[in-house]
Amino acid sequence: MTRVTSGEFQREFGRYRTLAQREPVIITNHGRDDVVLLGAEDYARLRRYEQKAFHVSELPRAVIDGLGKVQIPKAAAKFDREYEP
Repeated sequence: MTRVTSGEFQREFGRYRTLAQREPVIITNHGRDDVVLLGAEDYARLRRYEQKAFHVSELPRAVIDGLGKVQIPKAAAKFDREYEP
């Protein structure tokens, strides 16, 4: 992954646009990661795998039924004190 300052990105836009077709380009601002430039194919692939959020009322019945069968690990017992009925 390539990391470049915003100033360098502005001066060499064509270079980094081409590079983004092969790998993500991180653009920094004041020394911090700010923006990631991706090729259109990579972006489309990420969107296909994006997880959709459900409101609890929209969860499929099979998911709700499955939650009742989950085994809680014994190591989780240390958190029991945090629960107040």
